[in-house]
Amino acid sequence: MLYLDGPRVRELLTMKDCIRVMRELFLLPQEGIDNPLRSLMMLPDRRGLLGMMPAHIGSWGVMGIKVLTVFPKNYLKGLSSHIGIVHLFDDQDGQLLLSLDADAVTAIRTAAVSAVMTECLSREDSSVLALLGSGVQAHTHLDAICCVRKIRQVRVWSPNPERVKGFIAEASSEYDLEFAACATPEHAVEHADIICAATAASDPFLHLEGIEPHAHINAIGACTPRQRELHTEVVRAAEVFVDDHIGASHEAGDILLALEEGEMYADIVRGDIHQVLTHQPAGARERLTLFKSVGVAIEDLAVARHLHGLIQLGL
Repeated sequence: MLYLDGPRVRELLTMKDCIRVMRELFLLPQEGIDNPLRSLMMLPDRRGLLGMMPAHIGSWGVMGIKVLTVFPKNYLKGLSSHIGIVHLFDDQDGQLLLSLDADAVTAIRTAAVSAVMTECLSREDSSVLALLGSGVQAHTHLDAICCVRKIRQVRVWSPNPERVKGFIAEASSEYDLEFAACATPEHAVEHADIICAATAASDPFLHLEGIEPHAHINAIGACTPRQRELHTEVVRAAEVFVDDHIGASHEAGDILLALEEGEMYADIVRGDIHQVLTHQPAGARERLTLFKSVGVAIEDLAVARHLHGLIQLGL
């Protein structure tokens, strides 16, 4: 079995290439794409979960599954919060083509999808980025957003102030940007054109106050129905887009908990990535927009297919 570990995935998969692959994926016709709702097994004490995510991309002739564990407190042990494996199969004979480290794939493709939506929905002159969170996704989102917008200032907040210091120290050595450590989420989003919320928060911390009326928000944390990063007032005020309607309507706590407060899904969610890419929403760049990501298995298959192609070329 051909297996790519995390370092090899990161060596082969550049952020720019992943953004391109994600754009190509979501431009595909929706017919022939099967992306069932993931199966989740939560541990009784809720300290972690096991997720199984199958998918099929008919036009590319591939199918597969990601098996992933999510343990938000793993950082206390120096471990990633997401650990697992992606298996890629040929859909003609079921042959296993490639297996690869799911942690590295998830980190890169999640940020790449956010970059695709940021390029579509944020102002072209956006230059101030707010990062809410200081973990792996903060690092990859910084890389991804810098691929699609000319960022000059990065404002960082995290529930753990010490981790903010470490994040800024590391990022400052890689990027020639102005970094600012912020004591509160409200401080972080001041004057921000783009906001990326990437925490393991269970309770909402981001209010509408202080958010620029033209800002674009990528909300990629809070990946279970009872978790949320955003107060309902933010969801109500923004034009909301999702990666997958089925996943969002079953798993996105930021949306589901707003529904419990009297909102209607159809009134909240304007469209998905495919609809944004094929029918650019008029005037969206001048309004508050929100991309709520839950992550879908076709993204993992698209990455695996891309890497399999590179290996076939001898790279």
